Amino acid sequence: MGKMAAAVGSVATLAAEPGEDAFRKLFRFYRQSRPGTADLGAVIDFSAPRGTEPGARKVVRSQLSVSSVSDHDAHRAGLQPVSKWQAYGLQGYPGFIFIPNPFLPGYQWHWVKQCLKLYSQKPNVCNLDKHMTQEETQDLWEQSKEFLRNKEVNKRRPRSLLEKLRWVTLGYHYNWDSKVCRVPCKFHCLHF
Repeated sequence: MGKMAAAVGSVATLAAEPGEDAFRKLFRFYRQSRPGTADLGAVIDFSAPRGTEPGARKVVRSQLSVSSVSDHDAHRAGLQPVSKWQAYGLQGYPGFIFIPNPFLPGYQWHWVKQCLKLYSQKPNVCNLDKHMTQEETQDLWEQSKEFLRNKEVNKRRPRSLLEKLRWVTLGYHYNWDSKVCRVPCKFHCLHF
């Protein structure tokens, strides 16, 4: 119980320090925790009824335009009809919408694969670019797929480039060091 109390205090301290990058500090806090030991009390649970969790009272139902996507188009993309989607937002964060699993059975894996195949390609920026040339990171999926098909699990084997991939920036290529965006477009960051 003492560890949990210390962790709660640590999260509060992280948010209170002025001039610090709160995202980076929180990321490090959760990353350094051993599996199953991180205090998740500050994490918003969209599945919890309002009022039972600390962050749940910030969760609000979002209304979606059912006519914006036809049922036929949704089905072609591997999605349930929009009328069946549940959408949530957060008070004070206009434009943020969370939609839990709008996919038809089996299509979630399809879109995960598509994201890894397509979004990891150039001109999108990823965490590997800082350590490798553009030619080495040109097509991570093709370079890694045979390696990943090998079912042999061996901790000593080197990881494929796809296994080393941690994030890809789509659109606004945000430089986390300088806090500057470049190449504006309509998307933002996709983290793995």
